[in-house]
Amino acid sequence: MKIIKHFLIRLLITAVPLLGLYFYAEMAFEANRMKEHPTDVGLGIAFLLIFILFVLCIGFGIDFIRRLRKKDYKIAMIDIPFLLPFIFIVLYFSCLMTSGGCFCDFIINLGKGYLPH
Repeated sequence: MKIIKHFLIRLLITAVPLLGLYFYAEMAFEANRMKEHPTDVGLGIAFLLIFILFVLCIGFGIDFIRRLRKKDYKIAMIDIPFLLPFIFIVLYFSCLMTSGGCFCDFIINLGKGYLPH
């Protein structure tokens, strides 16, 4: 029961900011459509998404390390399914925004769904 409780707390911690961003984006896009001269709202939403994902990635990373130090391995393993997608998404966006080398090419191709042969 303790593991399910910790999983649901992490799911809630992840879902609330992302749902909030989704509803804010819907309102911003609708308001932008009403303007006579629409602006680029999507870029601001993308920056907010990157910020939220970066904060969640750091938070889950800190919690993972803290749980490992306390030798609470079962609850530390709950962080891994949340931490890995955030790390991949943050790496993907950072590689898109910078001129990367071989590693960034690998991450971008992995994000597009194919790998070089």
